[in-house]
Amino acid sequence: YESQLQMIQMVGPLDNEYIYVDFREFEYNLKWEFPRENLEFGQVLGSGAFGKVVNATAYGISDVGDSIQVAVKMLKEKPDASEKDALMSELKMMTHIGSHENIVNLLGACTVAVSNTDSINSPVKRSYCGRGIGLDDLSGSLPVPNDSMILMLFVLLFLVGTCENPYHSRINQTVRKPMKNLYSCLIFTDKIVHASRQMDEEEDFNVLTFEDLLCFSYQVAKGMEFLESKLCIHRDLAARNILVTHGKVVKICDFGLARDIVNDSSYVVRGNTRLPVKWMAPESLFERTYTIKSDVWSYGILLWEIFSLGVNPYPGIQVDTNFYKLIQGGFTMDRPYYATKDV
Repeated sequence: YESQLQMIQMVGPLDNEYIYVDFREFEYNLKWEFPRENLEFGQVLGSGAFGKVVNATAYGISDVGDSIQVAVKMLKEKPDASEKDALMSELKMMTHIGSHENIVNLLGACTVAVSNTDSINSPVKRSYCGRGIGLDDLSGSLPVPNDSMILMLFVLLFLVGTCENPYHSRINQTVRKPMKNLYSCLIFTDKIVHASRQMDEEEDFNVLTFEDLLCFSYQVAKGMEFLESKLCIHRDLAARNILVTHGKVVKICDFGLARDIVNDSSYVVRGNTRLPVKWMAPESLFERTYTIKSDVWSYGILLWEIFSLGVNPYPGIQVDTNFYKLIQGGFTMDRPYYATKDV
């Protein structure tokens, strides 16, 4: 496991040779530590080969007596040393990146192990739905996970990359999107209140306007601009990693270890790994070179996704030898349905 998000330490003479910061050598600031016994676990929101993201309630993370909903990113059971190092490196990098309105922000982490006695006697209720059992009414009957975890705020609304293709209508430049599987998608975000957007939530997310799509695009650009200012490369920018919360505020994230890339058709076998081929810049695809400029290419593919309402890029084209020849030959997709010529 390795986080796709990386921070650049040095640029080589060719301007495309990057040396990334090795956060394994960095000290972890314990100010981010949160007592794991103050977490009440709920359902698993996403899982992959290396770990999962779990819904939880955090007690006292902002103010004593308060509770907020968080998303907890954790490794699978019995992870090996390299996987633990990778998660800790990701955590340290997040503490250095800082916060931005259009980036999923770090709340805290649980890295200090607890004894079995402390875990079992914890008064916090937990629901381990991801293990196939729900034990909300058996307070303190299960120990909390004893491996490192990263905490982030989240709100369950909808994921840009899972929008179904609606009926095609351009009346008033309005796009109507069904709210199917509303709670099967997760949103990591900060608690944001927009007094000017006090409309009914269901109405808000049942209708997307052309201006909304433009706003999504702009917010992603601002988030990526922030990452660039921090010398960070995302390497997997796509609608599946763009999340939307209250007030239609967009957040860039990296599902990373919680995505099942083996069964996700967006990731195609190339060499000895699986890559998001249709989102990759030619230099990344053919030379394994990732730069800030290759993120810009991926942003262009993301724009196509947004203005097609989540249609898979290069529709009808299989990823095979012919696909790679098309990319090498400079092939580009047609303008997506909801994009104007100006866009």
